[in-house]
Amino acid sequence: MKNYLMRSMYKIKSPQWFRDRSDEGDIYEQYMKMHEISLASLNKYLKGDWEFVFWNEQVDDIQQVFQDHFFKIYDFWKENAPCNILYMGPDNFMQMPTEIFGKFDDFMMFNYTDPKSSSEKNKWDIQHEHFFNADVRYYPHTMSQDIWDMGLEMAREWDFDCWNTEQIILNKMLWDQPNRTLENTLQPNLAYQGHMLHADAEFDNNLHRSDLWNEHSFDKSNIIHFHGSRNAPSKLQLMYAMYKHHGLGLPRTRKPVAGDTIIVL
Repeated sequence: MKNYLMRSMYKIKSPQWFRDRSDEGDIYEQYMKMHEISLASLNKYLKGDWEFVFWNEQVDDIQQVFQDHFFKIYDFWKENAPCNILYMGPDNFMQMPTEIFGKFDDFMMFNYTDPKSSSEKNKWDIQHEHFFNADVRYYPHTMSQDIWDMGLEMAREWDFDCWNTEQIILNKMLWDQPNRTLENTLQPNLAYQGHMLHADAEFDNNLHRSDLWNEHSFDKSNIIHFHGSRNAPSKLQLMYAMYKHHGLGLPRTRKPVAGDTIIVL
């Protein structure tokens, strides 16, 4: 069974995400540095036999990235079937040995996003009581084609006016699976949300608040999602501190695999 760790780094022309990010400097350069740190942590701690797939392109705005991801991942999953795909954004850090490949039969996300329930207006009038973060997600080879087809239909009608369109679709896919309950899905250790954490004097206080929000300890979490969108320079500092703490080296070379503009570090 082929296992793939997948990620993309798009150079985005518009600084407008959920807000104008012009004040954060060169976003692409900072995310690329986060990516290198993240990949070094995965090389050390992600268990199993896997290959790395990386797309590097340029688009006009952030929503194009999200929509393009959706179709690229599906096409890759189909063309390389049977395979398992773990998608992780560049602002995630793995801090202990972690097994994900082969552990889940359903499409999975693992922890809430902020806010924990959705409320943003969207063209489908869909809201999720349990709104999970999509930056760590797993597509097993056993994933239902019906779930894919439902998501693909929504993705073809992408709501470019809704910041959370990607997460709304992916949460619909997650919770429409018949075996999914909150009790057997929520695993905050696999996607600890570090949105409250910044490289500042309030770090210790915010870490306590963050543990309470996650209902899990930072120190006992396998994967930390630092939320680079919440001030990239500060989040990069935190990831670099983790990099030094874990004594990580440069990412090891991995065998290239098929896809559009793949760079393998």
